[in-house]
Amino acid sequence: MHVRDDEPLRRRRLAVFFRLLLYVPHEIVLGGWTVIASPLVAIAWLALLIEGRLPGWLHSFIAAYVRYTGQVTAWFFLLSGRYPDPLHTQAHPFAIEIPDRPRQPRLITLFRALLAIPALLLATALRVVLSLAAVPAWFAGVALGRTTAGLQELGAFCLRYELEVTAYTLLLTATYPRLVPARSRPSPATGLPAA
Repeated sequence: MHVRDDEPLRRRRLAVFFRLLLYVPHEIVLGGWTVIASPLVAIAWLALLIEGRLPGWLHSFIAAYVRYTGQVTAWFFLLSGRYPDPLHTQAHPFAIEIPDRPRQPRLITLFRALLAIPALLLATALRVVLSLAAVPAWFAGVALGRTTAGLQELGAFCLRYELEVTAYTLLLTATYPRLVPARSRPSPATGLPAA
């Protein structure tokens, strides 16, 4: 999974000021989507144990859910100026690229909930950091009409890890979440970031 943040730092002051109020419709949509997605994750777990791969429709549904959740979270915590759209989760500057239905080892799938616990704990701690970073980002957005590059990078780092944990927990990938994104880890041969 890869998160690409192509967001400009500019923010509309009124949208920042009324962010909590504007978030309410998304919370309702996410709540309904979560109610539908929860039993489907159990079906996905069984499908992975039996076939080692998610059915296409199930993978698409859960992937769209993860994308929308990430885009709503990015918007709410002022990492994005684009209002999220649940029907167009792939056409967004805060892009969440999820691989197409990878084969997954059955043994990892069997113990996925247990294996995810350390990553979930770290993601929870990073959500606290993301929440704390949103406070100065809100003031900067209202006062200056923009956020800072540092707050944007910190927030995107926290949210990227959280989304990797979500994708792992919801069975979209067997790749364990990493603090360093896959594309920026140094190459063992050169010591330079991978392209």
